[in-house]
Amino acid sequence: MRREWPMQPTWLREVFELHARKGLDPKGRVIVEGLRLVGAARAAGLPFEAIVYAPEFFVGEPCKVLLEALQRDGVPSACIPTRDFSALSYKAEGLVGVVRYKLPPLADVLNNQRVLVLDGLSDPGNIGAVLRTANAWGPAGVVVIGGRDKLFHPKCLRASMGAIFHTPTCAVERAIAIEHVRGRPVVALAPDGEARLDALPRDASGKLIVVFGNERYGVHPAWNDVTTARVAIPMTGIVDSLNVATTAAIVLWEGFHGQ
Repeated sequence: MRREWPMQPTWLREVFELHARKGLDPKGRVIVEGLRLVGAARAAGLPFEAIVYAPEFFVGEPCKVLLEALQRDGVPSACIPTRDFSALSYKAEGLVGVVRYKLPPLADVLNNQRVLVLDGLSDPGNIGAVLRTANAWGPAGVVVIGGRDKLFHPKCLRASMGAIFHTPTCAVERAIAIEHVRGRPVVALAPDGEARLDALPRDASGKLIVVFGNERYGVHPAWNDVTTARVAIPMTGIVDSLNVATTAAIVLWEGFHGQ
């Protein structure tokens, strides 16, 4: 399993530059860190360009098993010193992969039974948490407005726990998304919403689109033109808002439970 790969300066620079991007590069490559993300990428059938590893950081037999599986797949692998690996990642359980990923088109994502539109979320971790929730109670697609960089940020990838590779997800501009949903039932989450959570408007096939806004400022006014209902999450305590991932979980559970 342990195969030393001489550290050529060009190769090192390319990997570290990709890691420093904290997202998808122009070639569609992204860094996946850790047993869960690397395993989720392989399970999704993503093409691997390389796997970098440091056995000293493995957290048990599963890391070794996954590495050997990738090597059998023909993925180029490099065993690097712990010092170099620590500079590349400190939370990766001894495994870092380079994979290629292509987002599905918006039309395919909108074809799901339930679609969550995330508009203006500032924290990549919140986006990842919503992706994880959408995967748990699918079929659900996720549209991220103007957030391609945030979608592939390490915080988002880690928070999704690999769900990003198994959940129909795309990133588009707001105006494009609005035109594609025009004429369909669109629900906006809003503190002053009056629609009932258990009776949200759907189209003839039962499909539902729900828009979640910025954690502080809410849904962008541009959605008013296509919104058919506004809904608020009922609360009885002193708080008047919830984390967006928590709100998404409530909405999806209502849809999942009522289906």
